[in-house]
Formats: sequence, structure tokens, C-alpha cells
Amino acid sequence: MKHLITLFITFLGFISSAYSASPNPTDTIKHATSAIVNELQTIPVAERDAAVVNRLVQSYILPAIDQERFAKMALGKHWRKASKTQRKDFVETFRDLQIRTYSGAFAAFDGQKFEFSDARFNRTGKRAIVKGEMIQPNGQRIPIDFKMFINKQKEWKIYDAVIAGLSMVTTYRQQFSEQMQRKSLDEIILNMREQIQTASL
Repeated sequence: MKHLITLFITFLGFISSAYSASPNPTDTIKHATSAIVNELQTIPVAERDAAVVNRLVQSYILPAIDQERFAKMALGKHWRKASKTQRKDFVETFRDLQIRTYSGAFAAFDGQKFEFSDARFNRTGKRAIVKGEMIQPNGQRIPIDFKMFINKQKEWKIYDAVIAGLSMVTTYRQQFSEQMQRKSLDEIILNMREQIQTASL
């Protein structure tokens, strides 16, 4: 799970807030990828401190994802039973927990390259899958599918990523489903907050 999350975040780190009304989500991703790769190449690993990472996260990661949809799908059937307050708390805490792992992904960048295929749209043109690969310096290729949709603001947003055949949404959903058998949603949110606090120490 930890390895999958690291890969997911590494990919997300190269998708920026440049989500616009572009008719082709692949073009949007390619443009954004070039921007963040070029920036990271100018920042030595030793200088990728908390302040730098926070700026990159705010600029390139958070705007790329539909946080509520991602959290809703990750929580699965338990979302329907949650109160408005619980939903809000879960979305925010789930987001913050992911952010804690971003620094490692940015620090690990070491000249990886990216290739993306043309997007595949659904019949309405409101959803798309963009297939891509991260090419490691040793030549290893790691496949990924970005699942995207276009929102009311005509912005393409990510709501899931399938890495080497493993869906992030499905993986998180299984994890939370197992936890919900033993804990309440409030307890799960509290546990996530404790993990965030521990990581901050």
C-alpha cells in the first residue's frame, strides 16, 4: 500500500493546476508535466525542504484532483451514511494525510521521464482515461491510467489513478472498508489526524 501511494503521488506531482478548458486532457497533462519536471530539475535534492515542498504541493498537486470525489469513492458505501460534518472532516483529513507523503515523492525525483497516449473519452465526452508511463533512469517503465472528468468549470480533474493495474480508489476503499468493520468513521478520522500529527513531529 505504501509503495502504491508513493507511486501515485509521484505521478500526481507532475500534473499541475494547469487544468483548463482544453478539449484534450492528454495535452493538458503533457504541458503540466513539462512545467514541473523543468522546475524540479533546477532544485537540488538538499534544497527540497518543507517550504519548497509545500509550494509545489499547493501549485501542482491539490488543484489537479477532485478531492471530494476522490474521498467519496475511497470511502465507498460508507459515504452515504456519513453526516455532512463527517464528510467534510473526512475529505479534509484524507487530503492532509496524503500531503504528508508528498515530500518523499518530490525528494525521490531523479530524472524520470513521462510518456502519455491520446485520451480515451466516454460517449458523452465528459470522462476520459489518459494512459501513461513513467520511465525510470534504468529504463524500467511503470504504467499508469489517469481517470479524469470535466467539471462544471470546464476543468479536467483526476478522480482515480490505476498504477501497474492497481486502482488507488479501490485500494483505499478496501482499506477503509476493513477499518469500518472495527471502528466508527469518527474514529478513523481521528486516527488519520493522529498519523498526520505524528508525521509532523
